[in-house]
Amino acid sequence: MILHVTNGESAGGSLRRLFPADTVLCWNDVLHDGPVPPGLPLAELSEERARFIASCGWASYEDALAQFRHRDDLLARHCEFAGTVLWFEHDLYDQLQLIQILDRFDVPNSRLWLIQAGDYLGCMDLGRLSELWPLRRQVTHQQLAHAKAAWRAFRSPDPRALEPLLSPNEHLPYLPAALLRFCEEFPWTTDGLSRTQRAVAGLRARGLSGKDELFQAFSNAEDPRWMGDSSFFRILDGTAQPRRGWLWDAAGRRFVPAG
Repeated sequence: MILHVTNGESAGGSLRRLFPADTVLCWNDVLHDGPVPPGLPLAELSEERARFIASCGWASYEDALAQFRHRDDLLARHCEFAGTVLWFEHDLYDQLQLIQILDRFDVPNSRLWLIQAGDYLGCMDLGRLSELWPLRRQVTHQQLAHAKAAWRAFRSPDPRALEPLLSPNEHLPYLPAALLRFCEEFPWTTDGLSRTQRAVAGLRARGLSGKDELFQAFSNAEDPRWMGDSSFFRILDGTAQPRRGWLWDAAGRRFVPAG
């Protein structure tokens, strides 16, 4: 039996149909929203994430924590399976999950494989998903090392740790663009708005006003689409905590201290 790990229930449901004898694990965390503080072991970090999810009203703390504990325990038991296959796509949502998961592995092994998709797994039919199966590759030492460095940088209170990871790399080729998109959610040096806030202002100037139409227009302009409607609505209604202390210099692709 193989353990398949992927982003969420849409892709997970398809993988269950494609591999009915195997086990599918959906990571189910919006890591680009809310706190991901450094120094916490996985159990405590999952508690922190469950508190955040409950504060957003997306699930109760108890339900979110139970799901995280089940998820964490299943990944910890990966050695009980004939192999583990990680199925992740190119956007920010997936790439953050991928580096968190790879950080859980100490050394590469012949039973850990990765499928890196340049399209949305949840939108693929079973035929397209099955075509990805032969493209799986064993995770390399370089991929693990790069993922661990990226996970540390993402959790660092100093976002400048992300800057060296924005350059192209052959090991996790979709990660630089995903991390760049994360950086662009900090206030910019030009106007103090994040990329999303600036996009919303432009859409409103065009006469769009409803939440759903704003989200649809915003999503249509994003490539890849990485933000779900719940995250977008938090920005729209002001409940998302603004990122403080740093400004993003888009021209220089670097952070500068605010104030």
